[in-house]
Amino acid sequence: MGVMTIDGRKVKFTDEPNILTVIRKADIDIPTLCYHSELSVYGACRLCTVENDKGKTFASCFEPPRDGMVIYTNTPRLMKYRKLILELLLAAHCRDCTTCIKSGECQLQSLAHRMGVMDVRFENTKELHRSMTVRRRS
Repeated sequence: MGVMTIDGRKVKFTDEPNILTVIRKADIDIPTLCYHSELSVYGACRLCTVENDKGKTFASCFEPPRDGMVIYTNTPRLMKYRKLILELLLAAHCRDCTTCIKSGECQLQSLAHRMGVMDVRFENTKELHRSMTVRRRS
């Protein structure tokens, strides 16, 4: 058993596989897109990034918890970092949400709204696929 400090609160942990699990156990909500507890972890989306008391940032889904750790989940630096990640994800994503079948149920869209990402500074790199209509000649 160990104890870590998350956002000023002491949180006990036992055999949690990563810091993200300890954070969620403490009822602290931080965003994730790639993490699923039953799949292999590779920390690709980086949205669950946290900061330790020395200023080091790392993906909480990938880092094992250690006794005595001090973690911050919502610093201004992290919020800015998460917004940037969302903008970059949106730059490579179809932004025509009104025609998407996931509209209203899209995690990326929900996170963008939650994090206050209303504009994307980066050019959309998603390839446009136009539907082709076939005209028959009479």
